[in-house]
Amino acid sequence: SKAALNMLVKTAAVEYGRRAKSTSLVCYHPGTVDTALSEPFQHNVKPEKLFTAQFTANQLLTALETVESQHSPYFLDWDHKVVSW
Repeated sequence: SKAALNMLVKTAAVEYGRRAKSTSLVCYHPGTVDTALSEPFQHNVKPEKLFTAQFTANQLLTALETVESQHSPYFLDWDHKVVSW
């Protein structure tokens, strides 16, 4: 599914680059967020790597300030590092 997502976003970036040149596409990996969805898996997560929803949202907003349309698509994690697929 990651490969399919990767190709979908890359293809969409090409199309948006032709039609809406100022658009940037971003795939964002938030890390492990303390929610009911991640609760069954949290026992394997170090406390400093279990993030609140507020922290994750702030990290995303900060990352979005740095994106440039000519470098789209972006694949970033919660720490603004590139996620390699």
